[in-house]
Amino acid sequence: MAFKDYFIKFQELEINKDYILRQVKPENDLEAYYNIYSDVDVMKYYEGGTVITDKKRVKIVLNNQVKEFEKARIYSWTIIDKKTDVAIGRILLSDFEYNNKVANLGYFIGKKYWGKGIVSAIISPVVIFGFKSLALERIYARVAVENIASWKALEKNGFTREGLLRHSFYLPDGLCDCYIYSRLCTD
Repeated sequence: MAFKDYFIKFQELEINKDYILRQVKPENDLEAYYNIYSDVDVMKYYEGGTVITDKKRVKIVLNNQVKEFEKARIYSWTIIDKKTDVAIGRILLSDFEYNNKVANLGYFIGKKYWGKGIVSAIISPVVIFGFKSLALERIYARVAVENIASWKALEKNGFTREGLLRHSFYLPDGLCDCYIYSRLCTD
């Protein structure tokens, strides 16, 4: 099966009784994503994470997520709180290297949901999906050195810190150092 064939139908992922990962619904999820994208604290460590305070721009970002899936460039899930049916964040696989069977993992979550173990819970199903459904060999993540909670979530999910990349991660405050983590399908 060709890699692009995996992008024909979006695959939702059941996490647990509280959370599900599904494709973004730009109209339904606009308000929740606006609250996330406009929060300086949430976007502080998201690479290229410019704070967006214009709902029209947020809607463009959400529509682009759907288009990028259709072009087999990004597999982006919206994290949904099942009790409220509200989007609380995003997790994605991107920067696919098809020949090398490699992808980048990225994520963010609304501040209200920090410290509850949600990111740790959603990483594993996405990684398993990447290895089993997309036939990836390696999934990596780059995390700002200062973003301790994020790199702890990766370590909790079996990712190995491979090293430090100096001035390779662009944040709103400028370039910073980041750790590179990876997990192999054989780990």
